[in-house]
Amino acid sequence: MNPSLPLLSPLSVEEFAQLKSFLLSDLRPEESFSSIEMVDGYMTALTVGPEVIKPDIWISYIWNQEKSEGPCFSSPEEEKVIGELLVRYMHTTEKQFHADPDGFKPMFERVKYSTKQEKEKAIEDWALGFTIGIELKHESWKPLFANEETGMLGMPMLILSKVTDDYKALKKEEISDMVTLLPDFVVKIYYYWKNNKL
Repeated sequence: MNPSLPLLSPLSVEEFAQLKSFLLSDLRPEESFSSIEMVDGYMTALTVGPEVIKPDIWISYIWNQEKSEGPCFSSPEEEKVIGELLVRYMHTTEKQFHADPDGFKPMFERVKYSTKQEKEKAIEDWALGFTIGIELKHESWKPLFANEETGMLGMPMLILSKVTDDYKALKKEEISDMVTLLPDFVVKIYYYWKNNKL
């Protein structure tokens, strides 16, 4: 049996809960990703983006964007397990776009939230994760933003992540429209880079 095959399998419900729990724990650095929605948005950006990034680079970026601090794992085994869960989650995200990019849905559309506030926070976290994914390879993303038409494709993520002040100026209907358009814009970004890769 190919030893890499287990790393290609999707997470079970229990494994998903394990990863989600770790992201909420005190073991991770204070500045690291704090929700599974952030991870989902981040991995989506890496998947649809301009270049393939090695796991040791994108995983370390989850814990600290300055790369100066990592989680305080309780054991080497836990570090290995969490790393493998993240790699498998990434493979699942990649598989979605390779098999059916037009059927893509961000996590906040696949999960039911108890309150409106929880969903709004999930959307913000997802968009922030995507934005951080862009920032990881900012130089490589520049061609997309250099053109006014294609650059607009990244605006919903930047605005919904609240990294700019534009969000405050929007009406509720405009925010709702932006959330609705977001999945389609992500798919368009995927096709942009797919058609423009050397």
